Amino acid sequence: MIMKLSDDVLCKIDEIYDPANRLDGIPQVSKPKIALDITPTSQHAPCHDLFRVYTFCLLRDLSKFFELIVIYRDIQATIELPLEEAKRLIQENISLLRSSMVPFQVYYESEILQKHLVDMPETFFSELYRSILHKNHNHFTKPLVYSSTSMAVLIPLLKVMKIGFLLCMHDEKENVKLLKKIYGPSANDLPIILYRSFPDMQNKKHGACDEKRIFPYVKNCKNDILTNFKRYGTNIHTIREWYKKLGMLNKRVFNYNNKSMSASDIFYNLKTKNIGPETALELFASHLSGFLNKEGIFVGLSSKEVRLGLTDPQSKKVLDCLNIPTRVNIIKLLNKENLPASKISKQVNVSLPTTLFHLSKLQETGIISRDKNKVYCLNTNRFTLYM
Repeated sequence: MIMKLSDDVLCKIDEIYDPANRLDGIPQVSKPKIALDITPTSQHAPCHDLFRVYTFCLLRDLSKFFELIVIYRDIQATIELPLEEAKRLIQENISLLRSSMVPFQVYYESEILQKHLVDMPETFFSELYRSILHKNHNHFTKPLVYSSTSMAVLIPLLKVMKIGFLLCMHDEKENVKLLKKIYGPSANDLPIILYRSFPDMQNKKHGACDEKRIFPYVKNCKNDILTNFKRYGTNIHTIREWYKKLGMLNKRVFNYNNKSMSASDIFYNLKTKNIGPETALELFASHLSGFLNKEGIFVGLSSKEVRLGLTDPQSKKVLDCLNIPTRVNIIKLLNKENLPASKISKQVNVSLPTTLFHLSKLQETGIISRDKNKVYCLNTNRFTLYM
């Protein structure tokens, strides 16, 4: 059986780079690896907005076909940031990605090099130096971390890890085009690349070099989004692209004049002038506000960490509390959704009284809390141990 990507994936990506038509010959026996490389920078501090939700939706769909590998360019990050700052941003990015509930493996650029440095074939270094020292690179006209030189370092790492697919932003096309010239006949050895893009509120494709992310954010209310629609001149074509790439174009998620409608219905009614532009923007702003806040329920966890000191009495209390597998399982559950004690009891397969005891201990340490409806939620999902 040959691998065939679903319509859910294809509608979220712009283009597939596969000049040798290798995709048509890949058997769907086991999941091949696809890499997403991330270089944390100070201008892109971890955040949760519509672009991030789109990325999560795409990763969820890709996880049905691929084994997801996230490669953090920690060495590259230190070109622009102090080491400790780069590490902090990387950890926050990982926590944010965890909130997508998508299974993935994390590797660091430095880790890959250290692990394979001894047994790496000579071809790795010959290819690396041949690529990064070539005169045709564009690192003199754009930041090094976004240049073709950066991509030239990544490609040999992917080969070492036997990763045949790469998920890229659309603005990497220029870099890939330069690498094709540099590699010449061996350009077909480049990974199969899936290009993605997502337009911002200014109606242009968001790029890695953008200094600001201009999207609706979690916690934006309807009026915030509507105001920004007008401020940035967001047009209907951009909004249509959002709903298409979020897989919601034909879902009936709107209510207008007591009728359930999809985004496609609204666009049609705009065309036939049964709905005015102002009304349409209000409908979209209202839905996006509710949608983003629902998607972002657990995103706050990404920036909440507990720092545990080895000699601190309160930290010892937390560590003792976590030393019981049932409590760890409860944390894993609440990392996915908020739950009452009865449902937690069933899912961890422990009696209700015992579950309530464990919940009380987790509450005492501040790891979880309970609202007035007796529903439990997680206050943190990241613990940092320090001396």
